[in-house]
Amino acid sequence: MSLTASAIEQDRHISRKLTVSLNHHTVNVRPVIKGAFKEAACSLTEAYLKNSIMGWCVRGLDRKKYEEFLYTLFKSMINQASLQSRDFAIQVEGCKGVLTWTNNTNGLSWPRILSTAKLARLIGWTSALRAVTKVGASCDKTKRKVMSTYPHYITIGYVGVLPHEQHKGYGNALVQYVLDKADDAKYPVYVEAIDPASVKFFEKFGFVVQATVFIADRSDLPVALMVRTPVSSGTPQRLRIRPGRRDSDNSL
Repeated sequence: MSLTASAIEQDRHISRKLTVSLNHHTVNVRPVIKGAFKEAACSLTEAYLKNSIMGWCVRGLDRKKYEEFLYTLFKSMINQASLQSRDFAIQVEGCKGVLTWTNNTNGLSWPRILSTAKLARLIGWTSALRAVTKVGASCDKTKRKVMSTYPHYITIGYVGVLPHEQHKGYGNALVQYVLDKADDAKYPVYVEAIDPASVKFFEKFGFVVQATVFIADRSDLPVALMVRTPVSSGTPQRLRIRPGRRDSDNSL
């Protein structure tokens, strides 16, 4: 997937790019502009098709409906994030990799992105209630305990790279962009990882597992609650982020 020339030009005007050198190739991290919401949502959809917790939650749903649900979920998430700040939905290389994050302590739990009624229309009432009561609530109590000493912190919500574009440093660049923001403001960063590979990925950035929660008390659905403290101690400063968009995507 790639952005149109006009979208790339618009993106260039509104963003301060972060450049990461990777084998003599420069990776530019930029906000997801409104014209690229569909591409960004498609990238996250493809990246999360095999997510074990989402798959358990919507079990029995056919592939086409599952893809439609993920696309709607991520498009709505990107829209909401960019309304808060243009920095909260970022992408690399024409949305080959996408990341959403926030400084809202409520985080970006996917069952709360859409209303329960809309979830039900997409995945059925049984799955919608399972998402809200089992997935959405499972980590909340433990997260509050883990983060209780931090008045301000950042949450990384979702990061995904197209399968055929992996191992090019795109995920690293996206995460590092957020960590640079966090370190400038002396904010810790919280993330939830659901498999050993994800835990290992975040550990290389300095994240440490603080607790593990099992969705619906199932041993095959673990969630590692991970935290990275800022590189320098001191009083938290103002988080330097752009204002959000003033419009909304009414098609969602």
